[in-house]
Amino acid sequence: MAARQAKRHNWIPRFGEVDRTLPHSTDRLIDQALEEDCSRIVVVGGDGSLHRTLNCLFQKKKLNAVDLAVVPAGTCNDFARFIGLSRRRIENAFRLACSGKAQAMDLGLVDNELFLNNAGFGRRPVASRKRWRSFQALRTFRPTLLRAQWDKGSIEGSFYMALICNAPYFSGGLHFSKNINLHDGLLDVYLTPAIPKWKLFPLLALGRLGRPTRFKRLVTLRVPRLEVTTDTDVWPQADGEPPAHPTRRVTFSVSPEKAMIVSP
Repeated sequence: MAARQAKRHNWIPRFGEVDRTLPHSTDRLIDQALEEDCSRIVVVGGDGSLHRTLNCLFQKKKLNAVDLAVVPAGTCNDFARFIGLSRRRIENAFRLACSGKAQAMDLGLVDNELFLNNAGFGRRPVASRKRWRSFQALRTFRPTLLRAQWDKGSIEGSFYMALICNAPYFSGGLHFSKNINLHDGLLDVYLTPAIPKWKLFPLLALGRLGRPTRFKRLVTLRVPRLEVTTDTDVWPQADGEPPAHPTRRVTFSVSPEKAMIVSP
């Protein structure tokens, strides 16, 4: 889909297209770009494509060697939405990708994996393997008893979902806050308590209309690091990418690394 969007606007990928059926397709394309000393990589795709590119560059110790631009052509495009880009004005995104200036932005870590937009857990494995809408995913949520610790405190309780945000939007435009800052060295944490699910549906509906999905019992934190232990398995995701394995202990933190992101 991303490649079709690019070609439709007469933009031809210089090194080819990512083939999701091949495990190292992204790596090979990035290797080509680095071999030719490219100073800017344009990711035509969504949050997942940007996530894989960031982590590939990080593993190759080249994260600071190139600028990254994003053209929203994926499923949710939540990070692109945050920096003011839209699939409806995709030609503007292509122009910005080539001529815009890059600035250093914070990155998060879920254990040893980078994320740019957000990370967290709550969906069960069957929901993590495909891009379900938020209302569908809500049906799969089960209360998880957890303990969360940060530098100045801790909390225990039963929660449906933990969302750790570096940027505000998730699941195609839902958000809890518009005040997230990618330059403050902090992560915004939202813990959704185990309340009757029918109370969450109208909140999600308002979120689809662009209003922040906030309610009184929502636990909110702004911290540089959060350690979470649970009594059952959880499957932490990063930028919407499916997790590799379950865990009962996970750490979210601000990465010492930063990414140079092209933005308006």
